[in-house]
Amino acid sequence: MSKVFFTDAHAKPGKPLTGKVGRLLEAAGLGEVVAPGDMVAVKVHWGELGNPNYLRPVFARKAVEAVQGAGGRPFVTDTNVLYRAARHDALGNLEAAAQNGFTRETMGAPLIVADGLLGHDSQDVPVPGGSRVKSARIASAIRWSDALVVLSHVKGHMLFGFGGALKNLGMGCATPAGKAELHQDLRPKVAKERCVGCGLCGRVCPEDAITYGPKGRGAPKPGPDAKAKAEIDESRCIGCGECVAVCPEEAIPIQWETAQAPLLEKTAEYAWAALEGKQGKAIFVSFLLDVTPDCDCCDWSDPPFVPNLGLLASRDPVAIDNAAADLVSRAPRFKGSALEGKPGADKDAFTALHGRDWRGLLDHAERLGLGKRSYELVPLPGSKAP
Repeated sequence: MSKVFFTDAHAKPGKPLTGKVGRLLEAAGLGEVVAPGDMVAVKVHWGELGNPNYLRPVFARKAVEAVQGAGGRPFVTDTNVLYRAARHDALGNLEAAAQNGFTRETMGAPLIVADGLLGHDSQDVPVPGGSRVKSARIASAIRWSDALVVLSHVKGHMLFGFGGALKNLGMGCATPAGKAELHQDLRPKVAKERCVGCGLCGRVCPEDAITYGPKGRGAPKPGPDAKAKAEIDESRCIGCGECVAVCPEEAIPIQWETAQAPLLEKTAEYAWAALEGKQGKAIFVSFLLDVTPDCDCCDWSDPPFVPNLGLLASRDPVAIDNAAADLVSRAPRFKGSALEGKPGADKDAFTALHGRDWRGLLDHAERLGLGKRSYELVPLPGSKAP
């Protein structure tokens, strides 16, 4: 069984909750993960504007300090999002981070948007054991970092059911085109009423599958067909999602609805790709604080549905997710929360929230060799047993 280290959320004078981050990382073996001089990606989700329940910056700062104490060179990072919001490009992304309290000054380390200005700074990582993904589009700064410290705010999710370390790896380290691949199993289609014929989708299409009227493929040509609507040749389209990610008019809509099994399995395979080449060079901290029903990508947040439980750390992303889900499901529920009255809430809080069974993500990650669902929970000295 993999070890998952636990500390409760209690604090007292001279022993604040924030100080437990460094202790957890030390217990989980940060000194074995980070070598002197390593460039270390501290992967966070710094939250959508309007959502108050994302991971607090002070916890990320403590992780940065722990990495620096081990001799590493940390940078705090996240990726651009697929949907149209502040975090769709690096400029808006860093502005959102700053408004939510993540800056060079508060972190004590640089902030980097891992996939670049427009989400095109990507590395294709083959997934030899993948049943859904042959090659994953992983943000370059994640791919080329020497080590990873993954900080995850545990919460529910309207599509995944559960959000933790594996989702933070799989979805959170993917470029926008990778996120599109994860979200949709259908070939994209053009909403003609929105298309302005700008030609961006044709320029980024790797298969030359987009046409603009009789003038041909690639981009509209000058002349009477300059504003011709884009059309996608389904016989050539490979469903990569580049056109979805780049369209400024949202004329190639995101196919949010997808079958549960493909979504979870593709995310596990992307998580494998994010960790490829980093065997023994990744460590995970999960925060069971402000456990809310929905993702931090929402520009709003419903109240938490269980009390603050504490923090977990592990070298195994599968084990830490299983432990987090178990602890939350065993915790007392808040009266009047989103979980109240949900069928099955007394057994599996996360499946009950949205009717989404999250366990396939962990099962597939275990099959890929990312870790084990069985775990030994190891409370730090002085922590109350959960």
